[in-house]
Amino acid sequence: MLRDGAILLATGVVSACAAPRAAVATAASGSIDWERTVDGGVLGLRYGSGAVVVETDAGLTGIEATSGREIWRLPITASGISQRSCVRNGVLTVCGTESDAARAVSVDMASGERKWSFDAPEGIALDGAFGIRDSVLYLIASGPGKGGREVWAVDMRTKSVRWQAPADGEVLYVPDSGPYLYNQGRGRGGTLTALDPETGATVWSRPGDSGVYATTVASGLVDGAVLATDGLHTISGLDPKTGTALWNTPALSYPADTVFGSGDTYYLCDGSKLHAMRPGGDTAPLWSLTVSDKGEAVDAAGYVAAGAFYLLAARTVRAIDARTSKVRWMQSIPDKPGTEVRFAVGEAHCYAESPDGGAVVALVR
Repeated sequence: MLRDGAILLATGVVSACAAPRAAVATAASGSIDWERTVDGGVLGLRYGSGAVVVETDAGLTGIEATSGREIWRLPITASGISQRSCVRNGVLTVCGTESDAARAVSVDMASGERKWSFDAPEGIALDGAFGIRDSVLYLIASGPGKGGREVWAVDMRTKSVRWQAPADGEVLYVPDSGPYLYNQGRGRGGTLTALDPETGATVWSRPGDSGVYATTVASGLVDGAVLATDGLHTISGLDPKTGTALWNTPALSYPADTVFGSGDTYYLCDGSKLHAMRPGGDTAPLWSLTVSDKGEAVDAAGYVAAGAFYLLAARTVRAIDARTSKVRWMQSIPDKPGTEVRFAVGEAHCYAESPDGGAVVALVR
């Protein structure tokens, strides 16, 4: 269960903190600052510009990030805002369905004001809005006659579709800079494809590659490379311009099915330990941290922000110093795989779903 008190390990001594929720200025890191019940249960979370947006069965709800006060509601059934929406300059763009149509909508996160919308053609579902560059929204669409999923490039000024391209995967990575977009299929043997953002043409592709079970394309390049794991014991660094392997690790002595990337470091969670690794063929970790004596840290999720690594695994979120491996604080999370726990990192708080899934909890960073 989530509790007002967090287990603090910053000084090497386990202690409980029961700071009151009203005492924001003195609340200890990892403690609960506020909790907000939402209608319809928490299905997704997204942070930006002082607000956290909650996806529920009833639509989207905007909550003030520091106080937990509800500030707006939007009756749209979204397609999963945690991974299938994008935030730019305080505006959230999400795909979903309203009473009259399926559409993509841009909404000001602070006020709930609609800034832009794009209605899908009849019979077409919009499965996610993944990024905006130069006034072009890149989304994934599916529906009758499409023969599967497609990447669409939508001109936000004219609301016209510039191009459409087949999509093997359900998720699209749109980097803020760089020459290409990246689409990845699910699981071992899924196709990893780089697309030209101007035309949708395939620049390179690795179809049915058993060495690409999971990648870091969603979190960005690591030391200039796309990292891929075969889901077993090998990590590869792929050239983002060509898709060719720049380096491969020798077979690791532990499972490598979960990989996270950030800057010049990547992280592996093998079910028992979290390992911080330097990109390249060297298999010696920068540090290793035991997170489960029973090997329960499987299907983990990881988030990197401001020198901290937030690991969601084995019913616990840990805030870990990314340089030293020191655990800053821990807090309980719902009893399900970390990849399924709704979570977001803001400026002063982390946001997580409550154990029963009916509320959002703000944890002091």
